[in-house]
Amino acid sequence: MKLHTIVGVALAVLVATAGVAAATPGANAQDSNSDDAAKQGPPSELPDPVPEFVSSIHDAVSDFLDGALDGSLGDAVNDVTGSSQSPPTSADR
Repeated sequence: MKLHTIVGVALAVLVATAGVAAATPGANAQDSNSDDAAKQGPPSELPDPVPEFVSSIHDAVSDFLDGALDGSLGDAVNDVTGSSQSPPTSADR
């Protein structure tokens, strides 16, 4: 057999066994009637809303990706955030 075939078969076996192991519940799986099961789920408190300028940054990125943005993306983000710093150049990196 060729080396490529042996490596391919070995990787296929590894992927198959990892998938079975991931799908098998562990010994620490919780019983649905336990008190801990009642504590599971999403948090009761939601995070604070993001600042308004985050939507503007997303709009600037979308415009950049669509080609509708005149100028650089860094300048557009600086305009939105009010940052006075200029974006780094290749010499700064």
